[in-house]
Amino acid sequence: MRRSSWGLVLLVAFVAGGCSQDLLDGESDLVFLNDSRCDLTLWVDGREAFSVKAGAERVLDGIGPGRHVLEAIDAHGRVVERRSIELSQGEDYYWTLPSC
Repeated sequence: MRRSSWGLVLLVAFVAGGCSQDLLDGESDLVFLNDSRCDLTLWVDGREAFSVKAGAERVLDGIGPGRHVLEAIDAHGRVVERRSIELSQGEDYYWTLPSC
């Protein structure tokens, strides 16, 4: 079998095996792990994204490439932490917040 044929066979095997979802995913995702003792609300680019209970994890799918401002807000409306990030196409961002 020619080299290019082997590449096609491997690609089909990944797709059939379910591995392709992560390998070929072109979207950027935000994975937020709230290791603090406080329930928090995560804001992305000035918009409320989701709430995260203490000790829980949430994922925002398809955040998109480019610059983003992330804010973790406590129940009293205070900014616990703010980050400015730059994502490339398909790059995921993992944010762990240890305390509030």
